[in-house]
Amino acid sequence: NFRWSQSNWTRSYNQLRGEAEIDAKHQLDKELAEISSKASIEASAQLEERLKKLVEKREEYVQTIFTEVKNKLVEFVNGKDYKDYLLTHVKAVSDEYQMTDCVLCVRKDDLKYADDLKKAYALPIEVEEGQQIQLGGFIIENKATNVVVDESLDSNFRSSKRLVL
Repeated sequence: NFRWSQSNWTRSYNQLRGEAEIDAKHQLDKELAEISSKASIEASAQLEERLKKLVEKREEYVQTIFTEVKNKLVEFVNGKDYKDYLLTHVKAVSDEYQMTDCVLCVRKDDLKYADDLKKAYALPIEVEEGQQIQLGGFIIENKATNVVVDESLDSNFRSSKRLVL
Protein backbone atom coordinates (compact mmCIF):
# COMPACT_ATOMS: atom_id res chain seq x y z
CA ASN A 1 0.00 0.00 0.00
CA PHE A 2 1.23 3.32 -1.02
CA ARG A 3 0.31 6.23 1.14
CA TRP A 4 0.69 9.76 0.05
CA SER A 5 2.13 11.88 2.68
CA GLN A 6 1.60 15.58 2.82
CA SER A 7 5.18 16.16 1.66
CA ASN A 8 4.84 13.78 -1.31
CA TRP A 9 1.63 15.45 -2.33
CA THR A 10 3.17 18.92 -2.01
CA ARG A 11 6.20 17.87 -4.03
CA SER A 12 4.06 16.41 -6.80
CA TYR A 13 1.78 19.40 -6.77
CA ASN A 14 4.74 21.79 -6.98
CA GLN A 15 6.29 19.74 -9.78
CA LEU A 16 3.04 19.69 -11.77
CA ARG A 17 2.52 23.37 -11.07
CA GLY A 18 6.06 24.17 -12.26
CA GLU A 19 5.56 22.18 -15.46
CA ALA A 20 2.21 23.89 -16.02
CA GLU A 21 3.80 27.32 -15.50
CA ILE A 22 6.55 26.46 -18.00
CA ASP A 23 3.96 25.23 -20.51
CA ALA A 24 1.85 28.34 -19.95
CA LYS A 25 4.91 30.58 -20.38
CA HIS A 26 5.84 28.81 -23.64
CA GLN A 27 2.26 29.14 -24.88
CA LEU A 28 2.17 32.83 -23.87
CA ASP A 29 5.52 33.50 -25.58
CA LYS A 30 4.28 31.75 -28.70
CA GLU A 31 1.03 33.75 -28.76
CA LEU A 32 2.89 37.02 -28.09
CA ALA A 33 5.27 36.24 -30.96
CA GLU A 34 2.30 35.55 -33.27
CA ILE A 35 0.59 38.78 -32.18
CA SER A 36 3.82 40.71 -32.65
CA SER A 37 4.35 39.12 -36.07
CA LYS A 38 0.79 39.92 -37.15
CA ALA A 39 1.15 43.47 -35.87
CA SER A 40 4.45 43.84 -37.73
CA ILE A 41 2.90 42.53 -40.93
CA GLU A 42 -0.09 44.87 -40.55
CA ALA A 43 2.17 47.84 -39.74
CA SER A 44 4.37 46.98 -42.71
CA ALA A 45 1.36 46.73 -45.00
CA GLN A 46 0.02 50.06 -43.73
CA LEU A 47 3.41 51.70 -44.21
CA GLU A 48 3.70 50.25 -47.70
CA GLU A 49 0.22 51.54 -48.57
CA ARG A 50 1.07 55.02 -47.23
CA LEU A 51 4.33 55.06 -49.19
CA LYS A 52 2.48 53.97 -52.33
CA LYS A 53 -0.02 56.81 -51.89
CA LEU A 54 2.80 59.30 -51.29
CA VAL A 55 4.61 58.15 -54.44
CA GLU A 56 1.38 58.39 -56.45
CA LYS A 57 0.74 61.90 -55.10
CA ARG A 58 4.32 62.93 -55.88
CA GLU A 59 4.02 61.61 -59.43
CA GLU A 60 0.74 63.49 -59.79
CA TYR A 61 2.42 66.74 -58.66
CA VAL A 62 5.41 66.15 -60.95
CA GLN A 63 3.10 65.45 -63.88
CA THR A 64 1.13 68.63 -63.17
CA ILE A 65 4.30 70.70 -62.90
CA PHE A 66 5.79 69.31 -66.11
CA THR A 67 2.52 69.81 -67.97
CA GLU A 68 2.62 73.45 -66.88
CA VAL A 69 6.28 73.73 -67.88
CA LYS A 70 5.56 72.22 -71.29
CA ASN A 71 2.68 74.65 -71.79
CA LYS A 72 4.98 77.55 -70.86
CA LEU A 73 7.60 76.32 -73.35
CA VAL A 74 4.99 76.13 -76.10
CA GLU A 75 3.87 79.64 -75.17
CA PHE A 76 7.50 80.83 -75.23
CA VAL A 77 8.35 79.37 -78.66
CA ASN A 78 5.22 80.98 -80.09
CA GLY A 79 6.08 84.34 -78.51
CA LYS A 80 8.09 87.32 -79.71
CA ASP A 81 11.27 86.55 -77.71
CA TYR A 82 11.83 83.05 -79.08
CA LYS A 83 13.53 84.06 -82.34
CA ASP A 84 16.10 86.18 -80.41
CA TYR A 85 16.65 83.29 -78.00
CA LEU A 86 17.28 80.91 -80.90
CA LEU A 87 19.67 83.26 -82.74
CA THR A 88 21.59 84.13 -79.56
CA HIS A 89 22.11 80.46 -78.66
CA VAL A 90 23.16 79.50 -82.18
CA LYS A 91 25.72 82.33 -82.13
CA ALA A 92 27.01 81.21 -78.72
CA VAL A 93 27.54 77.65 -79.99
CA SER A 94 29.24 79.00 -83.11
CA ASP A 95 31.59 81.12 -80.99
CA GLU A 96 32.41 78.24 -78.65
CA TYR A 97 32.84 75.34 -81.08
CA GLN A 98 33.60 76.99 -84.45
CA MET A 99 32.79 73.80 -86.34
CA THR A 100 32.43 73.65 -90.10
CA ASP A 101 30.66 71.03 -92.19
CA CYS A 102 27.65 71.09 -89.86
CA VAL A 103 23.90 70.74 -90.09
CA LEU A 104 21.64 72.85 -87.88
CA CYS A 105 18.42 70.96 -87.16
CA VAL A 106 15.35 72.87 -86.00
CA ARG A 107 11.66 72.14 -85.73
CA LYS A 108 9.59 72.56 -88.87
CA ASP A 109 8.07 75.85 -87.66
CA ASP A 110 11.57 77.35 -87.23
CA LEU A 111 12.70 76.71 -90.81
CA LYS A 112 11.40 80.22 -91.57
CA TYR A 113 14.41 81.54 -89.60
CA ALA A 114 16.93 79.59 -91.74
CA ASP A 115 18.65 82.64 -93.26
CA ASP A 116 18.92 84.40 -89.88
CA LEU A 117 20.25 81.21 -88.26
CA LYS A 118 22.93 80.83 -90.94
CA LYS A 119 24.04 84.42 -90.30
CA ALA A 120 24.06 83.85 -86.53
CA TYR A 121 26.26 80.76 -86.90
CA ALA A 122 28.77 82.83 -88.92
CA LEU A 123 30.34 79.75 -90.55
CA PRO A 124 28.84 77.85 -93.47
CA ILE A 125 26.04 75.63 -92.17
CA GLU A 126 23.02 73.83 -93.57
CA VAL A 127 19.62 74.24 -91.88
CA GLU A 128 17.25 71.28 -91.92
CA GLU A 129 14.16 70.06 -90.15
CA GLY A 130 14.96 67.90 -87.13
CA GLN A 131 12.20 65.32 -86.77
CA GLN A 132 13.12 64.77 -83.11
CA ILE A 133 12.57 68.44 -82.23
CA GLN A 134 8.96 69.13 -81.32
CA LEU A 135 9.17 71.90 -78.70
CA GLY A 136 11.95 74.05 -80.13
CA GLY A 137 15.62 74.88 -79.89
CA PHE A 138 18.16 73.25 -82.16
CA ILE A 139 20.69 70.47 -82.63
CA ILE A 140 23.97 70.99 -84.47
CA GLU A 141 25.59 67.89 -85.94
CA ASN A 142 29.11 67.93 -87.33
CA LYS A 143 29.19 65.52 -90.28
CA ALA A 144 32.95 65.00 -90.18
CA THR A 145 33.48 64.40 -86.45
CA ASN A 146 29.99 63.25 -85.45
CA VAL A 147 30.01 65.85 -82.64
CA VAL A 148 26.46 66.73 -81.63
CA VAL A 149 25.50 69.87 -79.73
CA ASP A 150 21.95 69.37 -78.48
CA GLU A 151 20.35 72.64 -77.46
CA SER A 152 16.81 71.46 -78.12
CA LEU A 153 14.14 72.34 -75.61
CA ASP A 154 12.90 68.75 -75.99
CA SER A 155 16.19 67.31 -74.72
CA ASN A 156 16.41 69.78 -71.85
CA PHE A 157 12.80 69.06 -70.92
CA ARG A 158 13.38 65.27 -70.89
CA SER A 159 16.59 65.65 -68.87
CA SER A 160 14.86 67.79 -66.27
CA LYS A 161 12.05 65.30 -66.00
CA ARG A 162 14.46 62.37 -65.54
CA LEU A 163 16.29 64.23 -62.78
CA VAL A 164 13.08 64.82 -60.88
CA LEU A 165 11.69 61.33 -61.38
